[in-house]
Order: sequence, then C-alpha cells, then structure tokens
Amino acid sequence: MATSEYQGSSYPSTTSLKKNLKNRHLLMISLGGSIGTGLFIGIAAPLSTVGPLGTIIAYLMAGCIMLSTMLCLGELSCAFPHAGSFQHYALMFIPNPIWSYTIGWLYWLSWVLSMAADLTAASIIAHQFITSIPIYLFSLIILIVLTFVHLTSVRAYGESEYWFSTIKVLAIIAFIGTGIYLLYHQYAETHVLPTLKTENGWFPNGFSAIFVCMTIVTYSFQGVELIGSAAGEAQSPQTVLPKIITGVAFRIILFYVLAIAVLALVYPYGNAQEEISPFVWVFTQAGINFASYVMLFVIFCAAISAANSAIYASSRMLWSMSQDNLAPKYFAEVNRRGVPTKGILFISIIALVSLFSKYIAAEKLYLYLVAATGQVGCFAWIIIAWCQFQFRQGVNKGKYPQETIKFKSPFYPWLAIISMVINTIIIIGVWFGESGYFIFISELVLIMIIISSYFFFKKRKLIMPHAND
Repeated sequence: MATSEYQGSSYPSTTSLKKNLKNRHLLMISLGGSIGTGLFIGIAAPLSTVGPLGTIIAYLMAGCIMLSTMLCLGELSCAFPHAGSFQHYALMFIPNPIWSYTIGWLYWLSWVLSMAADLTAASIIAHQFITSIPIYLFSLIILIVLTFVHLTSVRAYGESEYWFSTIKVLAIIAFIGTGIYLLYHQYAETHVLPTLKTENGWFPNGFSAIFVCMTIVTYSFQGVELIGSAAGEAQSPQTVLPKIITGVAFRIILFYVLAIAVLALVYPYGNAQEEISPFVWVFTQAGINFASYVMLFVIFCAAISAANSAIYASSRMLWSMSQDNLAPKYFAEVNRRGVPTKGILFISIIALVSLFSKYIAAEKLYLYLVAATGQVGCFAWIIIAWCQFQFRQGVNKGKYPQETIKFKSPFYPWLAIISMVINTIIIIGVWFGESGYFIFISELVLIMIIISSYFFFKKRKLIMPHAND
C-alpha cells in the first residue's frame, strides 16, 4: 500500500494518464458500455421468471434508475473529471474513506469477475464455430489480444470500443425491425396481435418477482457509468459530457425498452431455450437463417466489448485507488503513453479464472460469475447518488463555489434520494429469490474481508488518514 499522503490531482508525470479519448469515443463507450451479454443472453431469465409484461416493467424501472444515476454522475464528472470516478468522489464527499476503499475494491473485483464471465460467453460462441479449440483456450487467446490493445494506448481501447458499440447498436436496430415485421406478418394472417398476458396471468409468479430478478436486469445496464472514468481521459469533458449523458441515457432506454417490448410480444412465454439467445430465435422465425449466425457474431462482439471495457474500468479504478493511497502505489505508474501497464497485467492475470471452464461447465461458470457481480453495480449507483447529494449540499452551504457546477442534475435532492432507495430495495429483494441466501452470505463475507483489510492496512499506516476520517 502507498505510504505518501494523497495530494489531490497534482500527480507526477510518471503517474499521469493521457487525455486521448475523443468525443466520438465517449459517445460509443457510454452507449455501448451497457449493451452487452446481459441483454443478448441474460434476457431469457427475466422473460421466463416474471413474464413478458413483468420483463418490460423491470427493464423500464432499471432504465429510469440508470438515467437518474447518469444525471448524478454527469454533475460530478463535469465538476471533477477523474479516471477514478465515483470511487474518488466517495473519498471527496463521504466522511469516512472506508466507503471509498470498500466500493473501489468491490467494483474492481466485480469488473474482473465480469471480464471472466464475458470471456467465457465469447468463448462459448467461438467454440460453436471451431469445435476443435476448447473453450478455455479461446478465453486465453481473447484475453491476450485485449490485453495487448490496452497496453498500446487508451486511444486503441476507445477506437476498438467505438466499432464494437457500433455493431451492437446496428444489431438492435435490425432486431427491432425484424420483430415488427413478424408482428405485422402475424396480424396479416390471423388479424390477432399477441398480448403480454400469459396463461397464468399478467405476472405468472406475482408482481414482487420483478424485484427478485432485478439484479440480472440492472446488470444489463451496468457499464454505463464507465463514462465517469472515461471523463478523466477525455479531451474536453465539461463541454461534451452533458450532451452525451442526457442523449445516451434516453437512447439506451429507448433501445432496451423497445427491443424488449418487441421480444416480449414475439417470443412465446415458457418457450424451451435451445438457442444461445432469444434474439437468435426471432431472426430464425423470420426466415433469416443466415442472420442467426450474424447475431451470434454480434453477441460474440458484445461479450468481447464487455471484457474490453472491464479491463479499462478495473485498471483505471486500480490506478485511482493507488493515487488515493488505497492500493499499492506501483499500480499508479504509467508508461510513456500514459497507460497503467502494471494494473492491466495484474487484472489480466486475475481474469484467468475464466480458464476454469476446463473444469466447470462453461454455462454454469458464466452464471456463477454474473451472480457474483450483479449487485455491486447497484451499490456503485448508490454511492454515485450519495456523492452527488453530498456535493450539492456542499455547494448550497458555500463549501464549493456555484461555478463548480458545470452541469446541474435536475430535481435535487429527489433524484439522488430515489436512486439510493430503489437500488437498496433491489439489493435486498434479490436476497429473497432463488439462491438469495447464498448470495447474501457471499456478499457479507466479501465485504467483511474488504473492511477487515482496510483496518489491517490502516493500523500499519499503509493507508494514510483522510481529512474527514
């Protein structure tokens, strides 16, 4: 752990990140960051659990929570652009640094495990085309390629993510068009449109089941907060962020809700899942057989894109924590291109957990890893809303000048309060679902380990005290 006291934003050049992300990179990172395997693959779980209408409501709720979180994060990122994003803001605005330490390490670990999950998902698809190469070996190959991209420069990441995100967005637009065609074709033949009601009613397992499945739903949206980290390496964050955040948030809600509404109407409730994704089933039903292979390629790109973003998010979080003396100082070092090489290599080594698919069924490994990371995103969103609430209170009390606010989040303080309350309800609601007890115990043990490590290192003066501690 670091021993020197945190000195704000005045870092030596050997630990400074380069501001090489362009505006178009920011746009597609924020837009594509939340369109991943959680939508293309994970959508099957809520459809079978809460039914078509319940799924639409769940994604609409999660989208509104995401929008409120983005607005809160936008205010903070425009005022204080920093690659550590909410972990650094927690150190600034929440009285005890233990919050920053806990969310930083939790979020870092969630992205590392998420990267392993996405590597596994991508490798499952690649294995379908080249069965001679085992899944775990595909995971290793993809990991090596992505690691090389990130070691090159942050612009290499931005460029690769730009094209991955473009593929995902175009695929969703094509899917919506195909679904609407199927609905029109069905109506032309039968003069009857499908409804969202199932044989067991509007909500086959009760309305409360919506909250139980919210972890995998919110997991689909998680990644959009990457815009906060990217702001620290953007060329003009105060100018472009307000437009990107508001525009992208509404586009994501539109894409998700419209795509899921079409899927809920077209995809039969209780349908046996044979394809890797309900999206593939829809294209097959439309008679576009080759499109199912294209969709598999899109899901493959989505998984790689998510793993790509995971390396970026976790390496910048590790860099930020080392700057704030909450992680070993050598993770703050960057090369001449401004890349935190040691952090990237360390994360890639941890992500080798994806190679466990050699010993555990790949599908089960994917679900285990997703379950381990889903709720951390909700906790991160709580921290973002809390920091924005604290920041605005500081402005109102004169602690920060009014000019600090470059982008003002609306409906203060209700937006932040509602976001904190609903995310808390989602976290608790999951504990009452299937495997909820196991999830609760796992989270409790993990948080206890992180908090214990905080006091362990603090006692040995490896973590310097914060002014508000």
